[in-house]
Amino acid sequence: MRGKKLTTIIRQSAAIIATVVLGFASVRTKAQSTPPTTPADEPKVQSTAQTNQSSPQVMDGATANVPPAPTPPTDSIDNRIERARALAAAHQLDAAATELETARATTRDAVVRQGTSIMLMGIYLEAGNYSRAQSLLEETFQTRLSEKNGSLRNYFALAGQAVNGVRLHLGRYRNYGVNIEGATLPPEAVQDLERARSLLERMGAQAKEIMKDSSMANDGLALLEDVLGIRLTLARDAEDRDKWQAEYAQAREQLGSGRVQIASLGGLPLRRPQNQPSPTQTPEKTPANSEGAPAVGNTAETKTIDAGSLNERAARRIVPVYPKIAKQQRSVGTVRVHVIVNESGEVEITKSEGPMLLRQAAEEAARGWRFSPVYVDGRVVKLAGYIDFDFTL
Repeated sequence: MRGKKLTTIIRQSAAIIATVVLGFASVRTKAQSTPPTTPADEPKVQSTAQTNQSSPQVMDGATANVPPAPTPPTDSIDNRIERARALAAAHQLDAAATELETARATTRDAVVRQGTSIMLMGIYLEAGNYSRAQSLLEETFQTRLSEKNGSLRNYFALAGQAVNGVRLHLGRYRNYGVNIEGATLPPEAVQDLERARSLLERMGAQAKEIMKDSSMANDGLALLEDVLGIRLTLARDAEDRDKWQAEYAQAREQLGSGRVQIASLGGLPLRRPQNQPSPTQTPEKTPANSEGAPAVGNTAETKTIDAGSLNERAARRIVPVYPKIAKQQRSVGTVRVHVIVNESGEVEITKSEGPMLLRQAAEEAARGWRFSPVYVDGRVVKLAGYIDFDFTL
């Protein structure tokens, strides 16, 4: 009986000892993996090198208490953006988007936030993720109500990236020789095109809303024309094509007529074509075939000539401002802005190509360029071409 009782006591003691040992090991492991907060009487560790040591310091046989950094290192967001760019280049789009979303959520720098938003828009659309693209665009559009002009500029930059992204995404169908109007498209392609139409229609509605503000009417109209032009190429059938063709033609007519004042250049009024009288002047009667008074055709009849590079033709040039986020990311390269020069020598942007973080600055500069009117056979013509901007550090 005493032997049995002694055995029971020994077993209970062993269990208690095992529990104590496991508990001590657990506490030691926790102390090594997640150091507790530094006591008030100990100095805080400022050095990044000490904070990032892989093994804890040992003092008097005990593990030293090393506090976690209160905020991530200053370059952590830059590192995330750099990784995202490399992942996007490797077509690891989901991983790239995750890095950018984290950077965007944690930064308080408005410029960095805008830069990551633009990059995200491109990645979302390259991946065909229209729902995320639309959510991002909607968020920026709604912000304009509280932040006014600053957020509107952000919106136009993001919308411009969305337009370019949709164009590139739809270009994949052409590259593979796919007829988007074909009746034999697989369901996945049909759904992809429907989501593209939905995004474009929402952007068109946003552009019309912006046009109600007279100071931004021209920018809204330019966006609307871009969006309607792409939506027209995605017509489902003849009836759908007629609807969007009518809206597109109306937007083109408004842009060409010059009824809307330019807002992006600080309210600079449109120049009248040569030999066109001002509203307060009485036009002189001239013979129909008079030399020295070239006829100016209306927008619908004006010829457009492919002029290639326009850099050397400009009568006035504007140098772009290097974006802060692009400098931080050391983004360099050439941005090619494709434009139409109208009868008055003013610039209408059709699209841009080049480093994503530099496009907005290049487009804003291109809008300020001016050209002398060009005449062919006595009639003013439009020029289709491009302006190259080189960004170097």
